[in-house]
Amino acid sequence: MVLVYLIVASFLVLYWYFTRHFNHWKNKNVPFLKPLPFFGNIIDGILMRQAFGEIFSTLYQKSKEPVLGLFILDKPCLLLRDPEVIKRILVTDFQHFFDRNVMNNKRDDPIGTHILFFLKNPDWREMRVKITPVFTSSKMKAMSKLIENSSTELTNYLNTQVERKSVIEMKEVCLKFTVNVITSTAFGVDSNSFKDDSRFCEEAKRMFNWDNFLTSFRIRCYFLAHSLVKIFRLKLFHPTSIKFLEESFWDIMHTRVNSKSHRNDLIDILLQLKHDDKNFLDGDLLTSQAVVFFAAGFETSSSTMGFALHELALHPEIQTKLRNEITEISKEHGGINYDSLKKMPYLEMCVKETLRKYPVLPVLERKSNSRYTIPETNTVIEKDTAVFISLLGLQYDPKYFPNPEVFDPERFSSDNKHLIENYSYLPFGEGPRNCIGSRFGMMTVTFGLANIIKNFVVEATSETKQKIKLNANGLVLSSQNGIRLKVRRV
Repeated sequence: MVLVYLIVASFLVLYWYFTRHFNHWKNKNVPFLKPLPFFGNIIDGILMRQAFGEIFSTLYQKSKEPVLGLFILDKPCLLLRDPEVIKRILVTDFQHFFDRNVMNNKRDDPIGTHILFFLKNPDWREMRVKITPVFTSSKMKAMSKLIENSSTELTNYLNTQVERKSVIEMKEVCLKFTVNVITSTAFGVDSNSFKDDSRFCEEAKRMFNWDNFLTSFRIRCYFLAHSLVKIFRLKLFHPTSIKFLEESFWDIMHTRVNSKSHRNDLIDILLQLKHDDKNFLDGDLLTSQAVVFFAAGFETSSSTMGFALHELALHPEIQTKLRNEITEISKEHGGINYDSLKKMPYLEMCVKETLRKYPVLPVLERKSNSRYTIPETNTVIEKDTAVFISLLGLQYDPKYFPNPEVFDPERFSSDNKHLIENYSYLPFGEGPRNCIGSRFGMMTVTFGLANIIKNFVVEATSETKQKIKLNANGLVLSSQNGIRLKVRRV
């Protein structure tokens, strides 16, 4: 009986602990969704029955209110549904929301701690200023030559694959291309990604292997369950991947210093920063910037390319129109290069529509650093409250995008793009903490797609579904079953 009493008492204590804040939004007279004890409003996320982005999209669709109170486990948070409110949080009143809500695990993960995405102010602002020179227009143009070379390798690789088989896993092809681009432009090395034994590709897959429960659990906890990060002393990325990238990075750094060569890439920028401030960029802090450039660059770009090819295979008329533009413009400018890509508006429209349907990071989040009242409302956000923005919710809302399930690049034509309400389309975020590498990502994706569509026709197979099934374990949007398409030469 004593044991029974202890079990019941323990349960009651836990129940009280996980429900003690459940009147938070009711007391503030803010519309909210009734939470479940122990789970809050994200039971499908905890049990990994829905992809991260789909969780918040489902919650978005349960209300018409501009803001909606939610609970992540036991913690009150807010879902923003109105573009004007979103503008205030991301831009106008940014000084109240300059930090992300993601965990910064200084104790157990020194590499992850110093990644720009996870840094807290004022460290974030200082690092952002120092890293920004990597992405100037002059640097982008210089890097474009290296991406051209990777694009040629991509075309050659696809030619060999087409000779062997008609149906190709294009998600894998896109990953090989983007890994090749990142290692070339950032580190100045050949990753051999188009070969079967590429270590860089192997570690890239390991870092974001959503089919691995521990990978998904670990990364999800950094966004949703910080207490579990502390309890289990979780690291953001797999230690094997970090060790390989760290060793590779320092080998490249030492080689570059000894050779005294310059390539105007990430390594050169970091070396210059280290020279200017020996204390600021050292050890883990320096390595972290290289790790995040690699991790963020290949995953987001390869996924976007894969989703775009899926839609183009389903819409041959759009694919033909795009191919005609690429072929015509590339002839006028001596091939697919930095200058010719800027003359391809339909290509840009196709990529933007892909990012509308498949925003790779489907949820934006911020954390209030002071008590804040949303202007013209009575909604009070207490200090340290997380706020979320569902991009899948916004970008599939028929109020902002009519017939949202339809892939329609014309939404972004010069005649129509002004009809899109500000802050309803946010694939790269907005405001001071927007994606620092958005231009580099767009350049990588357009180079890759332009070369594939110019030289090959992609077609749906009998197994291709109109709607991609998303990986329920994924934090970023990822196809559960890959992107398998028929591919033939033009």
